[in-house]
Amino acid sequence: MKNFSIRQIPLRRRTLEQVNKDQQFAQLYGALAPEVFCPEKVRIGTIGDGGKWVCNPWKVPNDSDEQTEATRKVYSEIRGVSKKALISMTTSQKNQTSTIEDLAKDAGVTKVEILKIDIEGAEKTCLIPFLEKFTVCQIYLEVHGGAQEHVKLLQEIAHLNYRLFSYEVNGFGMTACEYSFIHETCIEKYGGRRIAYFLDYLN
Repeated sequence: MKNFSIRQIPLRRRTLEQVNKDQQFAQLYGALAPEVFCPEKVRIGTIGDGGKWVCNPWKVPNDSDEQTEATRKVYSEIRGVSKKALISMTTSQKNQTSTIEDLAKDAGVTKVEILKIDIEGAEKTCLIPFLEKFTVCQIYLEVHGGAQEHVKLLQEIAHLNYRLFSYEVNGFGMTACEYSFIHETCIEKYGGRRIAYFLDYLN
């Protein structure tokens, strides 16, 4: 399987390079394939919109900071915290906006194991600056917009050593897709196996 996938790399890249119109989703989704095989991949969350494919959630380290009783009760399965914020490229108290990096700093977060992000289009401008400063083991990301915008963001994420292990077109429309990535340094930790990398190129 790995050798067959490696032979497909040039065709997949050529196909993605030709995605130049907003409505070429068949070309986009047809060119995608997992770059990493995760033998213990499971879908966590709702059955419909909102669920994410996770690589081996049983391997997530159990060393997160303590949270309030209410938070532990609500997020006991994922050990998460919540905060309402308008994600932006700049933090401004006046405009009530925050960067992802500043949200992490405000919460005292210095290490991110898993990042689930669904910010309704802001991912195209706000995610990469964060990933340039923080290494995240797994990213579960919903991307909105035209096919060419998807390709651009996928390339930028791959250029930072994140490998696609799953994708799922949103059932409500072709313009949104759920992507799951694992960082190159975390593949063995989560029991993944490298297949063939084709997204790590920039036009």
